[in-house]
Amino acid sequence: MASKQAQRQAARQQLQERMAAKAQQEQHKRKNGWIIGAVGGAVVLVAAAIVISVNVSKSGGDDAGALDADLAALVEDAKAASTRCDGIEPSGEGALGTATEGVTDGQPAQDVYLECVQMSTPDASATEDCMYTSADGTSPTPAATEPAAGTQEMTIVTNLGTITADIDTAGAPCTAGSFTHLAQEGYFDAQQCHRLVIEGIWVLQCGDPDARAAIEAGTPEMAGAGSPGYSYGEENLPVEAAGNYPAGTIAMANAGPGTTGSQFFIVYKDTQLPADYTILGQVTAGLDIVEQVAAAGAMQVAPAGGM
Repeated sequence: MASKQAQRQAARQQLQERMAAKAQQEQHKRKNGWIIGAVGGAVVLVAAAIVISVNVSKSGGDDAGALDADLAALVEDAKAASTRCDGIEPSGEGALGTATEGVTDGQPAQDVYLECVQMSTPDASATEDCMYTSADGTSPTPAATEPAAGTQEMTIVTNLGTITADIDTAGAPCTAGSFTHLAQEGYFDAQQCHRLVIEGIWVLQCGDPDARAAIEAGTPEMAGAGSPGYSYGEENLPVEAAGNYPAGTIAMANAGPGTTGSQFFIVYKDTQLPADYTILGQVTAGLDIVEQVAAAGAMQVAPAGGM
């Protein structure tokens, strides 16, 4: 059985290969996955609310038996991966760069790597039908029916320390199902958090599978466009109010309604945003790691095309 270190190295190699294959295309086309507009810029509000209705799965006869078997297999796979990060210690790797004076929205001066991510076993005593849309019609997606009860624990081993969070599986079953699916595949392992905002809103953004390769290639402006190859709708949205994304919130980045993928942000200080971003859960330990990264500041990232 491959060691955890070998698994991380393999995940990193896969990331580099994906980035190399996409490099030509990215030079001509870049969709900025950074959600939250630049600090000081105008916040564009969605003119019309999009209501996405998902129903608790109900079926009978042979279909019910097949569904039960599929759910049982999904839960067993998740259970097998629920301890995949156990025993992995933060590496302490990563450089501390020099923050750019006056920059409040850019690449973190302190490198932040997601070295291993795991999700605890979901509770399938209730289920939800989820619509995941493949980007090209062939890329795999999570299961169409996901567990929708209770909470799960997410563990993120970073190079700087370990962050844990309670995930609201009942409130955001499709998002939690996506994270469970991706985490057990090692999707997040070896990724790099690519965006830090330290004024106006206070967030660290991660979850782009291509960000690390872009940063290491000296083109950090290319970070923020990556996805898992599928998208889905928002859920568990807060109300429009001051501090509607409180400190410790883990929420999902998007580029507009229905474009949620794998990019997420950790809020380290009470923040007000349009109520457009799925709330996935709440940090229970390790928020001080994000605060430490924020204290190190942000570095300038040139716009695509260079300037």
